[in-house]
Parts: sequence; structure tokens; C-alpha cells
Amino acid sequence: MKSYHSEGIICIKDRYGIEYRVCHLAYTLNEDETFEYVFTPNYSVIDLTDASFFQGIPGLNLDLRRKQYVRSNMVPCFISERVPQTNRVDYYELLEEVGMTYMDPLLYLIRTDKVYFGDRFYMIPIEAKKTVDFDSSSRRLNSISCIRLILSSLAAGDDLLLGEYKIDDSTRMPVFRVVHSLYARSVAAWKAAQEEGVAQARSSGKYHGRKPVPFDTVKFHLLLGRVERKEMSVKQAAGELGISTDKFYREKRKLEKGK
Repeated sequence: MKSYHSEGIICIKDRYGIEYRVCHLAYTLNEDETFEYVFTPNYSVIDLTDASFFQGIPGLNLDLRRKQYVRSNMVPCFISERVPQTNRVDYYELLEEVGMTYMDPLLYLIRTDKVYFGDRFYMIPIEAKKTVDFDSSSRRLNSISCIRLILSSLAAGDDLLLGEYKIDDSTRMPVFRVVHSLYARSVAAWKAAQEEGVAQARSSGKYHGRKPVPFDTVKFHLLLGRVERKEMSVKQAAGELGISTDKFYREKRKLEKGK
């Protein structure tokens, strides 16, 4: 029997913007229209989270610590809450926005810039676990960026090579806890110093606020063409421009009004 298969990774970020890759999700659609979703939680990453931003994955009882959670011929609430149904008036418009002509729920969630109001989960394309060589990856980084590199690697579920010492699933949590505490203190100190600097500049009349982010109009036109040809999604184009998807749509409307 022929079947269609897709995969992705469920992610969530903490208050510092560190990305935690908490679960692998696979979708299979068979020729006879039967289907299956398979959730494979990454417990070594989940154990790094706290209740301030992660309260579990909707529809899964993670306390059972199952290797996989399988949903056959039923749409799990994680999907139904986030993926548009065919009876929506704007269903095909939503597909067109992400460069799709048919619905693959996982691919849709990977490409869309729509945010579900109930939580902060999002999906990214599948990536294989790797070993990050800290020494070679941190040569041009300052201290706080080095600390963030360690946290980001561990929260992604990757192993980390520090000299001759390798951090893997067995040592991930204790190392992460110590480094995360150091990072929190460093960020707090940096913000305090920044606020003090801004306050001093204001008192001396030298502070004029943040400079606007430069906008590359030529690149915008090129990427807009690729979006309209369905070669990439709005989310991908906005990312390359370093702007939000809202700004991308605003610039598109400005261009259309000017025609």
C-alpha cells in the first residue's frame, strides 16, 4: 500500500529565547485514507524545562514517560487546534500563503506564521541529532554568547563536546542547570548596565531611542516575487529580510496601493 509520510519537531522557547526541541512528530497518510500520528517525546530535553513556559504537550500524558504516543485514525488535539479545517472559508487562501496546494498538517505548521493563542509551541523541519564541538564553534564568541551556545545545544537535544569531555543525555540536566543559572545572572547584569546607561544618556540629553532597522527594498521585491511564485513562504521571506511577517504584509500592501 502506498503512503505519504512527513516529519517535524515540536519546539518551544523560554523567556530568554532559547529553543527547546521537545518532541519528534511523524505523520503517515495511507492510500486507503487511514492515517497515523506518532509523537516521540525527547525527555532529556523536556526535563530541562520548567512550568513558566512548558506545561506538557496537549493530548499527551507525559507522566507515563512512554517512548511513543500513537494516534491512529484520529486527529490529535495538537493538530486540530492549529491546522485549519477544510470547511473554513479561507482554507485555500491559508494554503496558498504557505506555498501549498494540498494539506500536509506537519508541513503546514512548519511553514505557517500563524500563532495558536493557547500556547507557544511551533514546529521546525526534522534535524538529526549531532555533536557540537564547543571549541571550534565558540572561537569568535564573547563569554555570554559562549554560555548561550552551550544552552542552545543542550536544549536542542544535541550532544556537546567540551575539550575531551562529552555532554550527552546522561549528563545533560546537571550541566544545563548550572550554566542556565550563570546565563540568567549574566543577562540580568547586562540589562541593569544597559538601563543605567540609558538613564545617564537621558539625563544628559543624549538618548534618542533605538534606530529603526534598515529595510532592503530591492531584496524585498526579489523575495516577494519568490513568495508569489510559491517558491517560499512569507515566514521564510520575512526571516531573510530580518523583519516580522506583519511588516512583510504591510510592505506588500504599500506596494499594491502604489501601483
